[in-house]
Amino acid sequence: MTACYQLLSGVLPDLDSAAGELRTRLRAVRLPASKSLIDGDYGLSYLAIDEAVRRWIRWLAPTDRSAGLGSNEIVRTDGVDLHVLRFSGEGRFPLLLVHGWPTSFLMFHRVIDELRSMCSELVVVSMPGFGTSPLPRASWSALDSSRLLLKMMEILGFDRYAVHGEDWGSAVARTMGILAPDRIAGVHVSAGLHGFIADGSVDDQAWSDLQHYSVNGSAYLRLQAERPDSLAFALSDSPVGLLAWQLDKYSLWQSTLGTDFGIGDDFIFANATLYWLTNSAATSMRLYATSQPTSPPVFSPVPTAVSKFGMADFASRTVSQRHNNLIGWYEHDKGGHMAALDAPSELANDLSDFMQLIGAH
Repeated sequence: MTACYQLLSGVLPDLDSAAGELRTRLRAVRLPASKSLIDGDYGLSYLAIDEAVRRWIRWLAPTDRSAGLGSNEIVRTDGVDLHVLRFSGEGRFPLLLVHGWPTSFLMFHRVIDELRSMCSELVVVSMPGFGTSPLPRASWSALDSSRLLLKMMEILGFDRYAVHGEDWGSAVARTMGILAPDRIAGVHVSAGLHGFIADGSVDDQAWSDLQHYSVNGSAYLRLQAERPDSLAFALSDSPVGLLAWQLDKYSLWQSTLGTDFGIGDDFIFANATLYWLTNSAATSMRLYATSQPTSPPVFSPVPTAVSKFGMADFASRTVSQRHNNLIGWYEHDKGGHMAALDAPSELANDLSDFMQLIGAH
């Protein structure tokens, strides 16, 4: 049994049965009439998806029934159920991990062991709208998630802790620090968004990379910000459509490192399985429509560090310094938008150094 299947089995008790039903559905897939269009110039090719579906079917057949990993809890917070995965640690400060889209709590599976050595407890949360954490209301935003996670950590008994966030998780983590600087010992981000991402005020490499990306890879941003519900019908009705939409983002965000984009089949298929079985395609995308910045970032006084990786990470050091109490900047040629998966050692080393900087070791 794979590590991600074990993690899934802890939060989805009927996983084996549901996996069997999903395999049956995948075997009956109807692919688009584009078999001859194999260039992949306008998205992922027929051959790439056809082969990925076959690998997904094989992945859904675990070889044993090992117990789930970590301690799974559903934490009731202001009437909202939040899925939390907890691991004991060996350090002084607790550490909260917050994912983005289209990932999930599963994206951290490669760094769990290393992070446990540097924190007293590791807490991994499923963001509202993702997996088994339902979306409380249609207008729910990243700001709402920041407030809710602060209350969740209070319920769990944590008075002071550090937070790491990637992608949308970076925006949530940063806002948590602004809202409760007395409780957040430090914020570390990768694939940083609002308050970190290049904004054109400085003509640096990050801004140049972002401009290129906006022309060649950002169509999904407008679609999910303006018409997410229409897209959601297709993603909620077809597991292959859901997989293809996620793979399309990985192909934009990661280096060309084979069919698993350097992030691993274990994560790719476990993540798609989680989204499918919890029917969270629509609710997870809502952030793009409800959380678009309408004003310049508010300065964050909390000790903050940024890890910038090689692909689809558009954080600007100048912007990060302007809007945050920046005490650490780590830059890597390798890795991509999901560093916890394709550069886990580098990310863990950066977090270890950051935890030392804020006195958490």
